[in-house]
Amino acid sequence: MGGSSLRCAIYSRYSSDRQSPSSIEDQVRKCREYAQSKGWEILDGHLYADRAISGASAERAGLKSLMHAATQKEFDVALVDDSSRLSRKLSDALNLADQLRFAGVRLIFVSQGIDSESEQGEVLLATHGIVDSLYIRELGKKTHRGLEGKVLHSLHAGGRVFGYKSVPIEDHERRDQYGRPLISGARLAVDPDEARTVEKIFRLYASGLSIKATAKRLNADGVRSPQPRDGRQQSWAPSSVRHILRNERYRGVVTWGRTRKIRNPANGRKINRAQPAAEWVRVEVPSQRIVDEKLWSAVHERREFVNRVYGDRGRKGGLLRSRAASSPYIFSGLLRCATCGGSFIIVSGAGKNHKSADYGCAAHVQRGTCANDRRVSRDLLERELIAKLQRDVLSDAAINYVLERLEGEIDKSFAALSGEMDATRRRKALLEAELKNLTRTIADGLDSPSVRAAITEREAEIASLTAKVLGAKKNSVRSQVRSLRQFVRASLGNVRELLAGKYANTAAVRMELAKHVDSILILPEEGGAIKYKGKWKLLGDRECAEGQS
Repeated sequence: MGGSSLRCAIYSRYSSDRQSPSSIEDQVRKCREYAQSKGWEILDGHLYADRAISGASAERAGLKSLMHAATQKEFDVALVDDSSRLSRKLSDALNLADQLRFAGVRLIFVSQGIDSESEQGEVLLATHGIVDSLYIRELGKKTHRGLEGKVLHSLHAGGRVFGYKSVPIEDHERRDQYGRPLISGARLAVDPDEARTVEKIFRLYASGLSIKATAKRLNADGVRSPQPRDGRQQSWAPSSVRHILRNERYRGVVTWGRTRKIRNPANGRKINRAQPAAEWVRVEVPSQRIVDEKLWSAVHERREFVNRVYGDRGRKGGLLRSRAASSPYIFSGLLRCATCGGSFIIVSGAGKNHKSADYGCAAHVQRGTCANDRRVSRDLLERELIAKLQRDVLSDAAINYVLERLEGEIDKSFAALSGEMDATRRRKALLEAELKNLTRTIADGLDSPSVRAAITEREAEIASLTAKVLGAKKNSVRSQVRSLRQFVRASLGNVRELLAGKYANTAAVRMELAKHVDSILILPEEGGAIKYKGKWKLLGDRECAEGQS
């Protein structure tokens, strides 16, 4: 392809906003100068460029347009300032060069003097391609190390974080081209207005609202949300609330390195891939704390409880289904059919005001596989069942009954252990006598390392036996039972308060009930008072009381 009338296209690229956009102009200028020196023509309609795009990806609009025009024979030569501008990936660079050669287009890298028409062109391109590939890999490692170093020094690694504002750090020892101090990094400082919103989110969730209900409350109150992506409405979404509740930065702990960006070789796009916990970096930054530890713990414990009880969306593992978390009904997810064991759900009248709803067996209504055709008015069931819970489960008499049974079982255990305790006491008395004799031996002047070792051994065994005997005293057990009484009353006190509030917060009532109610079975009898059976976890997983009516 000779002559002085070759038609030229120019391709240019810069990788990110850290590089100056004027780099494009500089690359085009060098290619124009090269073409002018050869007497070739630059086609102004064939100037292709990609701005702020990595050379590791072949998914570039400008590059694709260049390659398409080449296949249409619209120019003779493609001029590129440097091989790294075409691609930082060796396989892509060689593939692009082959495609241009097949299209009859000559490829020239101006700064390096590489010409696809020369015999050494392919070798030189491969050599520079290896260097370019190594460069981008090392650049990735250096960038990762640099960001990790910033985190370790309590600096900001980048990105917008709701609740904080970025404060630049000036290096007064160095100056930029305009004589101003260089910016060596940035730190995050608490933004008072956004911090109040963060605290509000934590308080709302801790009070019993679901994540979805919290988002709705924020929007209803007109609370300003984080800046959304382009094309999206600015408002609070459940995902935003969930992200804030999980972010340990609000308790003054920065965790970095949970994910790492990896480029998909199929399309050149970067994706986040989870990293092992051993590679995470955790740094305490007390100056960034917004939520106190008490509130953080309350939210964290409630999140764990919700995950355990309700289970993840779409899974069967939870006691309650995920949609029951935001249901307007107090007993959603807690009721079971006594005949088939399936869910007892709202089967009719689930209108907007929820006033005329009826409960029934889901298996009977939806599948016809259960004989329990009983339906119970929602208002009647809630009123009577709550009254029964207060009488049979939440009353002091019910609590005392359970604890007295527990105390009786402990007394039986002591009767069985009496023989063992007698043997323990005899062994303790023998050891004390031996210890007295050994001590007298030293007093008589017969001291030796073996005698002292024997004394040490017996003292240790006596201490162990003493603790065992004292720990088994009935008075100690009585004290523990008194502590259990206080624990039960305190744990059930919140349920009583919520029920006394006329169920104003159904989600909170349901959540508290789920901590204590193992199951509520609705019996199939028609008419009259509500018949039910249930197991109530008064002492967590340690003791259940059965109730029925």
